[in-house]
Amino acid sequence: MQTGKNKISIVLTFLFLKHNAMRKFYLFIIIFGFYVELIAQDDAVKQLQNAGTKAVKSLDSNGWKKSGVLIFNLNQGALSNWVTGGEQNVFGINGILNYSINYKGDRNIWDNYFDIALGFQNATSFKKFRKIDDRIDITSKYGRMLSKKWYYGLLFNFNSQALPGYDYSTDPVTKISSFLSPGKILLSPGLDYRPNDKFSVFMSPATVRWVLKRDEDFYNMAKFGVDSAKKVNTEIGAFVTAKYKVAITKWATYTGRLDLFSNYRRDPQNIDVLMNNLLTMNFTKNFATNLSVDLLYDDDVLKKLQLKEILGIGLTMKL
Repeated sequence: MQTGKNKISIVLTFLFLKHNAMRKFYLFIIIFGFYVELIAQDDAVKQLQNAGTKAVKSLDSNGWKKSGVLIFNLNQGALSNWVTGGEQNVFGINGILNYSINYKGDRNIWDNYFDIALGFQNATSFKKFRKIDDRIDITSKYGRMLSKKWYYGLLFNFNSQALPGYDYSTDPVTKISSFLSPGKILLSPGLDYRPNDKFSVFMSPATVRWVLKRDEDFYNMAKFGVDSAKKVNTEIGAFVTAKYKVAITKWATYTGRLDLFSNYRRDPQNIDVLMNNLLTMNFTKNFATNLSVDLLYDDDVLKKLQLKEILGIGLTMKL
């Protein structure tokens, strides 16, 4: 009976939303929430997931849990007298750090995630190494229990890159990004739905996001959604972020994240999308094949879907 009341309450709330863009946004959240609830209640799916799941580390006596993975990937290629052509020598290296420090008490939780990546590639025609991956993403989320699966709390996120990025299709090359250009700082009060240890979704109808453009070379440009002669743009909107981590088998682990943001002040129907995917397949204890796929859409930056994919074999260490 209580479930029926909850469904009616959700429907009535949706009917009162006047803005067409917000209707679409919250309709997505509602459908997504029902889907997750059905999955969580499916005993067959639960048994399948539990069969392939192995806890990295258990809670210590103070309620803290630390876990993560450090990855170093290498790739190399060489050609000699190859009639179909190609680069004579290619060499690449990239590193990925996924680390979490989480606290769980009787009614309080505090999750901290560190997602850092940096990679370079060199080829005969490049003359020097070029950056192929660069990410600094830090999230801290505090929650206090409302019920068994629901928490209310506050989320903080910082996103940028460490080194300058260049457009190599121009001569000379053109700098197109750098540290804090762009940079994003997000502060979001909201509700956190946590049906199990593998999945969580945080939802907020009122989020503040600061988009940064701190590099002096870009000061007189309208770039990253920040106007010319300005270094920061303040946005207010709705925000949803979902995280999922599962051991598919004893040797394969998937980690995923999806962020959605709708800016109330500028084209709220154009929802910013960020999706990170990491699949690790171990063939020994410390060596694995790693596939990283990132999807990004932000019409203030580029009115096209951005895609980045990196496949490598290398050293994988659990932390």
